[in-house]
Amino acid sequence: MQKKTKMWIGAGAVGLIALGGLAGLANADRGGGMMGGMGHGHHGMQMMERYDADKDGKLSQQEIDTNRASWLAEFEADKNATLSLDEFKALWMKARNEEMVREFQSFDRDGNAQVTLDEYKQPLASLVSDMDQNGDGVLSKDDHQQRHGKHGKRMRHGKGMGQDTGDDNQPEAPAAPVQQ
Repeated sequence: MQKKTKMWIGAGAVGLIALGGLAGLANADRGGGMMGGMGHGHHGMQMMERYDADKDGKLSQQEIDTNRASWLAEFEADKNATLSLDEFKALWMKARNEEMVREFQSFDRDGNAQVTLDEYKQPLASLVSDMDQNGDGVLSKDDHQQRHGKHGKRMRHGKGMGQDTGDDNQPEAPAAPVQQ
């Protein structure tokens, strides 16, 4: 495999992980973190930290609405009751600052307020070995095809990740006839 291809695959994997994290942040701010029930996961906790104004462990719509109004007022520099892109950017940066600090702390395993190369590499340290379906030591479209089957369908796995319980050489069972 060419060096450029390897770099693109690696960058793509990191990009997908980052997009997943951003989607989670957006979901949490929109209330998605609360869907599984109050207090499930860190998104619910983030919602409580940000919006539970009286810190009683309960979140009311009034608290959410008051917080939103307060933040809009804080960042609408021209006082026209709307946010321009630049004003929203400042609001967004403040809202994401706490998330950034949490992310930094998750990398800083020893708590010394510095992230070493080893600490930074650790979350992705086994990415290739975990996803390398054909055992060639790199990620490629072949691994994706093995993971999802020849036709893009996700394959069934046994106890270990990547253990196909089906037989690729066997034809698929015919579809059940459609009854009218």
